[in-house]
Amino acid sequence: MLRLILTTVWLLLPAYTPNNFAVIFGGGTPIDLGRKFIDGKRILGDGKTIRGFIFGVLGGLFVAHIQLVIERFANLSFFSSLEYHTFLVLSFSLSFGALFGDSFGSFIKRRFGVERGASFPLLDQLSFIVFALLFASRINDFWKLYSNEVIITGFILTPLLHLATNFIAYRLGIKKVPW
Repeated sequence: MLRLILTTVWLLLPAYTPNNFAVIFGGGTPIDLGRKFIDGKRILGDGKTIRGFIFGVLGGLFVAHIQLVIERFANLSFFSSLEYHTFLVLSFSLSFGALFGDSFGSFIKRRFGVERGASFPLLDQLSFIVFALLFASRINDFWKLYSNEVIITGFILTPLLHLATNFIAYRLGIKKVPW
């Protein structure tokens, strides 16, 4: 069981980390350029920025490359079992998909009138991982690494990890709210 949990976390790191990079390096021009949807509400809001999205994807790719180096050094064969091009496309898909999913979550929250930073249980914890896996599942070798067990474990583990890391960030003063 512990091996499955560790494998799941390892394989999902390129999806788990982009939002952290987006928060740290984000800011600037909102993705929606301040525009409103047909319902008169902002499309995404000020929290989703172009710079944050770009640096989030780059951060996810950076983490994936660190993982690749670690795997080669430790003689592990997850990402290192893939051809480099496939590894790169898979890592990009996980990172981009996670940020797309997070943006989709913001879009839904705006439709429901939920303010920026307010909690929306399950949507906050799962939208990014759903889209990361959907985008990545289009890559040929995805199923070589991501078994049904890993995916199910990811869906169970992700909300717990999300809440735990956000609480830690809150306690460290990095986040204003603990969710």
